[in-house]
Amino acid sequence: MDAKQGRALFNKYVNNECSPEERELLEKYLDSFQDDSLELSDLNFDEEIKPKMWSKIMSETTKEKQPVVRVLSFSSVMKYAAVIAGIAIGVSIWANLHNTSSQSLVIGDDKVVLRTSEGTSNEIVIGGISQINDDEGGVIASQEGDVIVYKPKSDVKQLVFNEIEVPRGKTFKVVLSDGTSVHLNSGTIFKFPVNFIQGEERKVFLTGEAYFEVAKDPEHPFLVNTSGMDVRVLGTHFNVSSYEGSVAHAVLIEGSVAVQEKDGGNIVGTEKVIVPGQKASLVSGKFEVQEVDVEDYVGWMRNVLIFNDEPFSEIVKKIERRYNVEIKNEYKELAPVRFNGKFDDETVIDLLETFRASAGFDYHISDNKVIINQNKRNSL
Repeated sequence: MDAKQGRALFNKYVNNECSPEERELLEKYLDSFQDDSLELSDLNFDEEIKPKMWSKIMSETTKEKQPVVRVLSFSSVMKYAAVIAGIAIGVSIWANLHNTSSQSLVIGDDKVVLRTSEGTSNEIVIGGISQINDDEGGVIASQEGDVIVYKPKSDVKQLVFNEIEVPRGKTFKVVLSDGTSVHLNSGTIFKFPVNFIQGEERKVFLTGEAYFEVAKDPEHPFLVNTSGMDVRVLGTHFNVSSYEGSVAHAVLIEGSVAVQEKDGGNIVGTEKVIVPGQKASLVSGKFEVQEVDVEDYVGWMRNVLIFNDEPFSEIVKKIERRYNVEIKNEYKELAPVRFNGKFDDETVIDLLETFRASAGFDYHISDNKVIINQNKRNSL
């Protein structure tokens, strides 16, 4: 199919005249543009049809003032939106588009903070080397790079807690005294015993997100306590997310875990056991379990930002945590629209430019805050 035929199909698409066969043909035609040597701008659409096409796309991905029922996958939306923008782009939003050098953000360099049971706070310099001491001067842990390792102690009679706060824009790792590794995502607070007590369960407290590699110890179950649910294990690898204002969930990579709902700090209901490859989400007081690609939930440990059928409202929160920026979305109709995407080492401006090209919004930076507005040419 040549460019002329492609334009004809797009016209039918905009006017709701495409048969299922023609729509499939259009999809295959757009797939051919994954080759960087091909330019979608060769289709030469005029300015009149572009807003109509965007309106059509948005009508298929949103319903008026209702949660999104997505008909097109975002890969499809990206293909159509790429034509509207007149740019060469594939079926995912990996593209590193042009920088907006005239707009800049000052990214704060907040420090990781370690708080002790004595109430002292210590800033951790990522990349540095240091020792952490107790109130008597004894060494309880050592830090090297972006990892703190706590030393085991056998004759512990009373729990003593430390707390680590990881700011937005940073990640950190803690190795507990039992050998359990805990990878902490940005915007996370993690409270844990300096040493565990023989004969008692190993309980830690999480606000935010962390990936756990729990040291096996059948006699001492490991319990992750969050505001909305508890996760109980013996020895396994799993990810727990419990950010304020977002749906709490646990994703199991290896082993077996049981999740249990909490209400006001009290355990309610019965435990729900999940197996590797499953995600348990606490939605409206009930656990929903589904099969997932676990890579979508642990990519952050490699500094990869992944969106999998997520609403823009949640994506904004991820961007804020990842880049330590503040975003205000004044394009309310965009909030429930769902996207797929993957970003590695792109800057926040790269990411915003990619979304702007695909989602049809404008943004500006004011008082070091990103303000998102509707592009007046693309009304929903």
